[in-house]
Amino acid sequence: MYIASATLELDTESLDPSNLSMPALIRELNQQKRPNWFLRKLMNTLESKRQAKGLGWSRPWNKFGLNIFSTHTFNTNNDPEYFELIRATLHHFLANAPEPVKEFADNLLSDPECMAFTFYHNSDIDGEQCEGLTLSLGRKVQADRSKRDRIDLILEDARIDGKVDRLVDRVRIYVCPWDNYKNDKQHYSQIISPFAPGDQRLTQGLYTHCVSQYHQWKKDESREWNHWSSRYIDYFGPRSFIPTGTSFS
Repeated sequence: MYIASATLELDTESLDPSNLSMPALIRELNQQKRPNWFLRKLMNTLESKRQAKGLGWSRPWNKFGLNIFSTHTFNTNNDPEYFELIRATLHHFLANAPEPVKEFADNLLSDPECMAFTFYHNSDIDGEQCEGLTLSLGRKVQADRSKRDRIDLILEDARIDGKVDRLVDRVRIYVCPWDNYKNDKQHYSQIISPFAPGDQRLTQGLYTHCVSQYHQWKKDESREWNHWSSRYIDYFGPRSFIPTGTSFS
């Protein structure tokens, strides 16, 4: 009787995994019988193919230069204060956005099928390091449930001389309806730094609340978004650095 080895590897004449179809990659990954380095190769190949088709949740700004070390879920019914702070912050920063952008944001935030996640991350982009979080809101597109409408509100605390001060230094907003994304149309984005008068109080209030919730939710397994596949995606994993003064101890 043949028993598959946990360290099974492909021989030198095998097809390169990048040439496999998405169903074939998923089948191989679901077996979970290969070494971790090879499962990681398969998963990142699958992720690239999914990205090319616009499938799933991730967008380019959710992955490049990021190290996501924890994730929680929340929703409008159980976490109304969390949602209202997000709504107020988006309303403030989108005040001068085009009307279709504001309408889309309002519609998504009031949608009972809105899915919501907080991704806690390190970022290291062009030598600038931060720790922070992404408040990621989305829903399945009615015409194709494998696609997503998305809004991301990203709050970041800059690491300077190895330290963070637990104050928000930069806000990034991405409003990305699927209809725009599928046609490679420009999504709406803002990067806010430095802040205008009033911005700091609003964003700091939201960030402080999110950090407080992180420390409550980190003890609650039901809040964790935890799928075995995340162990093999490059931008998920243990922190690449832990700044002095971190908010996420």
